[in-house]
Formats: sequence, C-alpha cells, structure tokens
Amino acid sequence: LQFLRFTIGAKDYQSFPHSKPDVDAMRFDTLQEHVQMKILNDPEWKFAAFIRNPVERLLSAYLDKVASEKQAVRQHFQKNYGLNHTISFREFVNYLGDERQSCPLSKKNYKIDGLRGVDWCANPHWRPQTFFCGLSEFLPRFSFIGALDHIEHQSRALLQSVGLWESHGKYYHWVDDKKEMKGSGFCEVQPPKLRDGQELIGFQQRIRRDDSDSNTNNATMNYGKITTEVSDTIYGHSTNSRSKIDSYYNSPDLLEKVKLLYEGDYKLWNLIKDKDSLSSGVELASKLSSVCNSLAKN
Repeated sequence: LQFLRFTIGAKDYQSFPHSKPDVDAMRFDTLQEHVQMKILNDPEWKFAAFIRNPVERLLSAYLDKVASEKQAVRQHFQKNYGLNHTISFREFVNYLGDERQSCPLSKKNYKIDGLRGVDWCANPHWRPQTFFCGLSEFLPRFSFIGALDHIEHQSRALLQSVGLWESHGKYYHWVDDKKEMKGSGFCEVQPPKLRDGQELIGFQQRIRRDDSDSNTNNATMNYGKITTEVSDTIYGHSTNSRSKIDSYYNSPDLLEKVKLLYEGDYKLWNLIKDKDSLSSGVELASKLSSVCNSLAKN
C-alpha cells in the first residue's frame, strides 16, 4: 500500500497507510461488484502475490501480537481474547488447532473462540495466506507469484514487467526505522532526504555496504538521520522471527502441527521457495491440481 500511494504521488507515502482516505480505492474488496468483475475479466490488469514461509510468518505474528515487547500490545491481545496472561507459543498453536464453534463470530462467543481455527474468521495476521487476494478461488488468474525470501530481484522483475520500475520502483526510498518519527508518527511521515553522494536503492532492494568504507565493520549505512542495518532479510520484521525459528519450534510435533494447519499455504510455498524467478498462477495450478494440469495441456 505504501508503494501504491507512492505511485500516485502521496507525499506521506511512508506513513501508516491503512487509515488514509485514498487507500480504499486500492483495495479490491472495497470496490463495487461490477468493478471487481471488470478487473477480473480484463487481461490488462495483472494480479501478483508474494508468499512468506508459513512457519516464519506464524512465529512473527505471535511475537508481534501475542508476546510483544510492548505491554500495551500484549494487553490488547489478552483483552480481545479473554486471557489474563501471555500464552506460550505452543499454547497459541494449540488454540489455533482447536475447532471453532461458529464462523462468522458473534459478540457472545468472540473471546477465546476467536482464537480457535485457521479459517476465514481467523485474525488476518495468522489467517492462511491462500485465503487472501483470491488465491484460493482463482489462482490461475495470477500472472506473478513469488516468495518473500526472493523479494529483492522478484519485486524488481515484477515492476519491470508492468512498466513501473523505471518510472517509480527505482526512485522509491523507504526506511524501516520508526525511532526517528516525530510528532504524529505514522500519520505524516515525509520521505527521507538524501545527502550529497547518496543514491536511491529502489523498492525492496537490499542496502549494501561499500567494502572500501573503513566503517564497514559497523554493518550500518546512514541515510539522512536514519540508520538502516544491512541484513540478508530485506523485509525483516522487528520480531526477527527468522533467527528465532529453532528456539520456538523446539519439537518435531509442534512443527508438524503448524504444517498441517497451514497445509494449503505449504503446497504453494513448497513450489516457489527455491525458485529464483516468478511463477504464474497457471503454472502452479497445473502442479497442484490434476484437473488444472489437464486443462493447461489442452
């Protein structure tokens, strides 16, 4: 959403986008039905999605929403789900594996029942990825499907394919450091200013150190007042979930339970995780379904 707002010239594109008045027009599910159908049936519109490792994604959601370092966030979660303490990661997974009493949820049974199940009623942060963007309904309609692990070159290839890299992608400058945001924070964040000699790195492109720099051991680069750590993970969340996978998934049964709960996500993930190039929905559907495979051959 931040990048889409950047393409329409929003000066505060780095702000938290979800409450912005111009965002509704960018959400497919808020469009009128006849507009949705027109987009679905028009080949000029390109559909794209990036899938994250389901194991990493679920742990990140737990660390960010359930066991957050921020007390207010932890208390908000506990209040929403009728809990009086921070549950362990195993308890969290066990709740997700329980059968939900109803979907959609009613106010009467929302509390702890809202934490049960990984269905359409699940919290978006741990709802299966295949339940988003129509992936489970019209996978063949997608022109581009990539893995978040390969976001750097795949996002660039995507924007080049639709003619947005040269016009916008290469000029996008984003910093993941909220410490420097003053005042209203997410509401009015302006683009960072580059100092002389600094260059834009482009949308989702990795920041690299200059090996000739005598300060390379610091593993940081300064962009204005913002300091961005050099990392192998471009999209890295503040939870650093990737580095914590082994310590939280500390038994085979827990890992297998998550894989079973997110079976649909894993079917897609296993097809794209080791692939450097973007996949098409038709290609993936033909591998996932014998019916789709026969139609693709015909």
